[in-house]
Amino acid sequence: MGNKSKKASLILAATILGTTAGSFLVAPSVNAAIESNVVKNDINWDTPSAPAAPSQVNARAGSEQVVLTWAPVDNAKSYNVRRYNVVNNTYDSFKANETTVLTTGVTDAVYTDTSVTNGQIYGYVVNAVYGDGQMSQLSMPVIATPMAMSGNVKDSIVLQYKSGTTAGSNSIQPTFNIMNTSGTPVNLSDIRVRYYFNGGKDLTAKNFSASNVSFGSRNIEPNFVSLEKTYAQADSYIELLFNAEAGIIRAGGETGPMTFTIQKNQSGSSQANDYSYKDTSELTEWNKVAVYYQGDLVWGTEPDLNN
Repeated sequence: MGNKSKKASLILAATILGTTAGSFLVAPSVNAAIESNVVKNDINWDTPSAPAAPSQVNARAGSEQVVLTWAPVDNAKSYNVRRYNVVNNTYDSFKANETTVLTTGVTDAVYTDTSVTNGQIYGYVVNAVYGDGQMSQLSMPVIATPMAMSGNVKDSIVLQYKSGTTAGSNSIQPTFNIMNTSGTPVNLSDIRVRYYFNGGKDLTAKNFSASNVSFGSRNIEPNFVSLEKTYAQADSYIELLFNAEAGIIRAGGETGPMTFTIQKNQSGSSQANDYSYKDTSELTEWNKVAVYYQGDLVWGTEPDLNN
């Protein structure tokens, strides 16, 4: 059976925040809905004989970079990422197979493309590669537009932290409050938070829960990432991403305290030596949790993975 092709009904992402820098795409019709840099359509990209494509693919633009994430595929050995130019907000270039293999052999379900130019619209598709060399179908396409960062916002993001569990606990329970001290609203979908810890190599979204989130926990996407090199205080980090429906942090505003729980699979483990852990029950500024805005580190420090 040959490939099927039907007229696409596109859903394009848009970040429209006045002077706030971010990715911006114009929806082609009044029927289009705005989501988090995800393009949904009714085109059948499938090759019927190939395994299913990676799902939950997202593209998030920063300054001169695009961060891609997707749901891990069972039994996949690695992933290939393809890129194509989006012309006039259409997918003719993709349907004509005019894609370029950007990278191969990606072992984690995340990839950062730093070979982009601010202001250019880029499209991406991902496929899984199995141990026998078989490749999955291509994922649904996603798009992103890297843009220069606002210096005002860059210097105005602050994270407060407290812990809800003791150092010897098998579960991690940080509470974060993200503050925007600038005079410009900040789109939460432009923000990512990374918490570094040990014992996360076998964790999935099932090990994660969120509570006390004013804009709804369903609008937070957890992504566990294993570090290529094990560090004394971290072998993994959890990256928290926010979709478009999470909304904004108003000028001079804050998210309010958000509590996250990570349940480790290992019994008897401790978080006392975890890089991002601090034994405090009061919200306080804490620089060992990293915050990124449009892909750039704007708060906190990453662990030195060379030691």
